[in-house]
Amino acid sequence: MSDQQMTLKDSFDALLSLSSDLVLVVEEEIVTRVSPGDEDWLIVNELIGKPLEDIFPADYLTLIRGYIETARQHGQVVKNELVFRPDHQHALKAMGLKEVIWFHSRMIVTESEQLIWSLRNINDRKKLERRITSQAQRDPLTGAYNRRALMPLLEQNLAQAQRYDGVCSALIVDIDDFSGINDQHSWDGGDQLLRHMVTELHRMKRTADFLARFSDDQLILVLPETNHEQALLAGERVRRLANSLELPYASGNIHCTVSVGVATLAGLEDTAEDMLRRIQENLAVARQSGGDRVEGESF
Repeated sequence: MSDQQMTLKDSFDALLSLSSDLVLVVEEEIVTRVSPGDEDWLIVNELIGKPLEDIFPADYLTLIRGYIETARQHGQVVKNELVFRPDHQHALKAMGLKEVIWFHSRMIVTESEQLIWSLRNINDRKKLERRITSQAQRDPLTGAYNRRALMPLLEQNLAQAQRYDGVCSALIVDIDDFSGINDQHSWDGGDQLLRHMVTELHRMKRTADFLARFSDDQLILVLPETNHEQALLAGERVRRLANSLELPYASGNIHCTVSVGVATLAGLEDTAEDMLRRIQENLAVARQSGGDRVEGESF
């Protein structure tokens, strides 16, 4: 190796040592050099000298080869996101991979056909993105899902029921005279009652059921695989639950009743908007009848 080549190699090694990324040098699909960066889980010696086909399962290797070919043909950096999973990539698990890791991947193929592959850990960013997404779909007061999250979920459940000749119901829960409760116990008292109601409904509902806050004093339960008779019974359980609540508060224990409107999938042409309209119509009947009651549909 010439002095110039030695200088270039030293410079390359120094550059790698400064990077926090995992960097691989691959020649003829064999890993020849590894700089682990901040990935202290990796057993480097286990990786050096390994063919790519011994590192990645066939489906993943096909994906990576596609990226490499794109980098080779276009002569530029190819960027994408990759995820390493120990339950899928068993060879990497044997090299120390213990948890799912998302990487921002950058590949370039040099004129001498060396693949330089840089992998930057973006797990923290992914966690932040998931947290932001979750917050965007959650009601900040109660922690229940909001209307933005409700509509896609309801549409998905209706579509599945229609496709497989199944059933799906939903019910809306409205706290009777909520403004009066706020007047008597303050807005904070009303807020605490809503949070308490959501907590108790979470305890009561099935795992497959979906709870969302629909408006200030209204909550919606989506009930997959539930016919109308079963949904009416669920609404009655919610009504009795509300009657039994007693929330200690400085101005006196807070009690409440609820009105419940129930609707069930009405056929192949039924939509989420149609169901919500019928639920609210049935709720209006329950409220106009004095509240503390459940109203469903007439078939």
